Amino acid sequence: MAGPLSGIRILENANNISGPYAGMLLADLGAEVIKLEMPGTGDPFRRWSGDAGEITPQFAAFNRGKKSITLNLKTEQGQDAYLRLAVTCDLVFENFRPGTLDKLGIGYEALRTLRPDILYCSVYGMGSQGPLRHRPTYDGIAQAISGLWSQLSDVDAPVPVGPALADQLTGLFAAYGMLGALVGRAQSGKGQQFELSMLSASMAFLTHPIVDYEMTGLESGPYTRPRRSQTYSFVGSDVKPFAIHLSSPQKFWVGVATAVGLPELVDDPRFATKKARIEHYDELHSTLAERFATKPRADWLAALDEYDVPAAPIHSVSEAIAEPQAAAQDMMQTFGSGDRALRMVGFPVRYAETPSAPDLPPPALGEHTDAVLGALGFSADDLGDLREKGVI
Repeated sequence: MAGPLSGIRILENANNISGPYAGMLLADLGAEVIKLEMPGTGDPFRRWSGDAGEITPQFAAFNRGKKSITLNLKTEQGQDAYLRLAVTCDLVFENFRPGTLDKLGIGYEALRTLRPDILYCSVYGMGSQGPLRHRPTYDGIAQAISGLWSQLSDVDAPVPVGPALADQLTGLFAAYGMLGALVGRAQSGKGQQFELSMLSASMAFLTHPIVDYEMTGLESGPYTRPRRSQTYSFVGSDVKPFAIHLSSPQKFWVGVATAVGLPELVDDPRFATKKARIEHYDELHSTLAERFATKPRADWLAALDEYDVPAAPIHSVSEAIAEPQAAAQDMMQTFGSGDRALRMVGFPVRYAETPSAPDLPPPALGEHTDAVLGALGFSADDLGDLREKGVI
């Protein structure tokens, strides 16, 4: 059975991460997503690391499940083909700087004239308004200006960290916004234009740090929440890392103290309450770390499990892929078949009645141009002429 967005057609005019990630999530839900790329070069992520070939890991990660067509939007014929295709779609989205497509005569106003109920999403770096609206913005810039970076790294000695959180958060919020727009049109019958930015998405993610500051004046940092949530990391005698998250239930603290053979810590005034454990976080961590260093990780995880303490190994990517629980969740799936088969992380939501299944592999550049434009009425001769002129 097809996914819940089966029958929805979406035109993606976006590059790199934020827009393509949103498009991929909608494709995972069963939408037909047509990715528009520049002839000859395509999405910059096809050759982001200078690698040979069109399907690099960077491109594949954000573009499975889509069709790819090439169109040179700087040409009159390319613009005409774009408009003809766009009006067959339920939703169009792009991630260019504000006004780029309007200057070419193929922005929202042009599309709305041809199809009043069209949905149009713009994914910007800084937004369409404000003094920085025309600034080039990538993941690190959005992390920095939004405050997100300050939650990931010590601002007194800042270092960039991965993955591309601002980019992918923007993609998630973009997909969320597009789903809301589709539901809204289903109820009202009306199209609309809407936007979000990497700045707005990254700030929207920081609900707790921002409310904390507004209510208490506290400037949160990368270690604020771990202390409050009582999250700890340790290594066993085999130097394998693991995590413990005590949260609020007192039983988890009692379980840890008992599992490590230090029951006297339960009533120690420094650690007896969650408030006390927050205040003496470093001291408690040091005490437990010394004990955890005496046995291998597996022994400690077994002991903690016996007392129902939330704990887990800190996996590398390869270890996470091999994790039996991840396998039980069917998180690794194969997209495509034969020479095109590619094993990738799958979609995390499981629908009982409209399940999504692995579909198309990441597309070759322009792989579906002839089929998509042919369905719009372009003949073989037309396509040959457009190809010769560099339009497709």
